[in-house]
Amino acid sequence: MEILKTKEAAELLSVSQTTIKRWAAMFPDFFPKDRLGHYTFSERQISQLNHIKGRINQGEALECIHLDLTNDNLPRGPLQENLSPDTDGDPMNKIWSRIGYIEHALDQKANEVVSIQLLQQRAELEDMRVMIKQLSATLETMQKPGSNSLSTYEELHPVAAGRLTSPPRKRGLLRSFFPFL
Repeated sequence: MEILKTKEAAELLSVSQTTIKRWAAMFPDFFPKDRLGHYTFSERQISQLNHIKGRINQGEALECIHLDLTNDNLPRGPLQENLSPDTDGDPMNKIWSRIGYIEHALDQKANEVVSIQLLQQRAELEDMRVMIKQLSATLETMQKPGSNSLSTYEELHPVAAGRLTSPPRKRGLLRSFFPFL
C-alpha cells in the first residue's frame, strides 16, 4: 500500500492541493495529519477523496456530504487497536474511536506547542550568546595593557567619556544655600 502526499493526491485526482486540504479538513476523522501536521493518504483514503470529488461533481455541496462512520472507513491509529472486539459495529465503538482520535490529535498539538517553545528558547539563548560575545570583546579592548584604555573608551562611548574628563562645575554661593535653584 502506497502512501501519497497532498501534492501527489492532488495530481492523481486532478484538483489543487488547497482543495485536497479543504476536503481533508472537512473530514478530520477520515484524514488525520501526521506528527508534523501534514496530510498523508493511503489507497483507501484516496478512494474516499475520489468519492467526495464525484459527489461534488454531481452538484452536492461539501457541507452536505456525510461519509459513513463504520469501522472500515475510520482511520487506523494506535489507540483504536485497544478497543474490545465485542463492541464492533455498535455506537460505543464509534464513541471510543472518536475519543481515541481526539486524544491522538491533542497529543500531536501538545508536541507541536512544546517544539515551538523550544525553538523560541533556542533563539533567545543564541541572542544572549551573541550579546555576551560583544560584551567580552568590548571588555578585552578596554583591558589591554599596552593600549590607552581611556581613548578606546572615548571611541566607544564619546558622551560618557566627555562627562568623565570634564572638571566638575563650581556651585555658586546662592545655589549652595538653595539647592532647588
